[in-house]
Amino acid sequence: MNPPPNVTSEADGGGARTPLRAGRVDSGITRREALRRLAIGAASAWAFPAIVRARDGGPSANDRLNLAFIGVGGKGEEPSLSLNANNYVAFCDVDPNRAAKTYLQFPSVPQFKDFRVMFDQLGRSIDAVVISTPDHAHYTAGMVAMKHGKHIYLEKPLAPTIWETRQLHAMAKKSKVVTQMGIQGHSFTGLRVLKEWIDAGAVGDITEVYLWTDRLNLQRWSGSQVDAPAEPMPVGFPMEIWLSGRRPRAYSSRYVPQAWRSWWDFGSGAIGDIAVHMMDVVEYTLGVGFPTRVTDESPHRGGPTVPRCSDTIYDYPARGPRPAVKLHWSNGYKGDVLNKPASVPHVPAELIAKETNVIAFVGTHGTILVPDMRASSRPQIFPVELEKEFSIHLPAATLPRLKGSHFDDWFRAIREGGKAGADFDYSAPLTEAVLLGTLAQRTGKTIRWDREKMSALDVPEADPLLKPELSPEWIIPV
Repeated sequence: MNPPPNVTSEADGGGARTPLRAGRVDSGITRREALRRLAIGAASAWAFPAIVRARDGGPSANDRLNLAFIGVGGKGEEPSLSLNANNYVAFCDVDPNRAAKTYLQFPSVPQFKDFRVMFDQLGRSIDAVVISTPDHAHYTAGMVAMKHGKHIYLEKPLAPTIWETRQLHAMAKKSKVVTQMGIQGHSFTGLRVLKEWIDAGAVGDITEVYLWTDRLNLQRWSGSQVDAPAEPMPVGFPMEIWLSGRRPRAYSSRYVPQAWRSWWDFGSGAIGDIAVHMMDVVEYTLGVGFPTRVTDESPHRGGPTVPRCSDTIYDYPARGPRPAVKLHWSNGYKGDVLNKPASVPHVPAELIAKETNVIAFVGTHGTILVPDMRASSRPQIFPVELEKEFSIHLPAATLPRLKGSHFDDWFRAIREGGKAGADFDYSAPLTEAVLLGTLAQRTGKTIRWDREKMSALDVPEADPLLKPELSPEWIIPV
């Protein structure tokens, strides 16, 4: 791809930041008009994705992509600093202080606070977008990007609610762009080794899975059952854009920049943060699909914040010759003690006491344990005698290993055609299944999910939790 034209926006000719005028964008278009164009008048962008696949006569695998980034501080800092083998077209972040390291390293790249303005001014120059915002902004940022025909890499989870997740999936299908959700472990070799061991019957048929994590850590958890108290808003901070259509409220440093995941309006607690990583490992290795029921024993119900700890059980049906699976999810802290299972079959108690993030597959003959959240470590088998026996005849490598990173997998799909491994066809159903745990946490009821009707059977109080209350101008129709 050719480098993008030297366009600056929200900046003067010398590259210095100038704030947007209230209610208007730099081009003189009102913000309402900019939204109208994005939501209704972007029909021309629907024709084709920004890059036509190589098999259709598009660019070769060696071409550089024109990338834009929405969120370049915090989680977004790493990709924005490391993917510069491609062309950087635009950076967007509501907080220039958090984004400072990226901005300083790439001072000539145009900077924005509002991604809607970024697409309005530079959309034609962008091939693909990396989105690393807080979870509640995934929906609108992702929908607008895909409506403009841009390939997207969207951090996990796809969204904090099931309706938003389905909308993003539907938009991906309609726009025919290449998508990837940021569950980085999905591209790891360790995940493939784990599946080969399980398929080889290392511990027999898997009947239970135990997952636990130390998230949310105590520094980022809020026990308040009300909105965070108002604080003076930093000069120039665009709270309206940060909220991305969620219910208006005062600025608080408890929301921005890091503790937002404690509030249901903005995140989905540790389930959205870490369970989506761990349950990707379960889905990839076992193909469990959707649970028949989900139950939960969280310490409090209702209110705007997530529980400090939770114990959630997902029951999955048998799949052909594979037996039913009961998945135990534990997270957070009880007092100052990490909430985890008291015991796991075959696993030494001292190992359970030691580890803070664990995936353990319990089979009919033993247990395979991975002491991390993404299957990046070598699996361990218990009892140890079983591992010694299995190690003598390790299964052959039958699953293809990916070259490079999770981003590289996405780039390959864009340049060469095909699908990324964690595209929305895979990651949207995964996210939806994971989020059923939040419905059980928030209602205290057993969730039996009707996918066709998008409804929890006999739990009407779950229905309002499926879709956020969004300002109409932030809803992007498919």
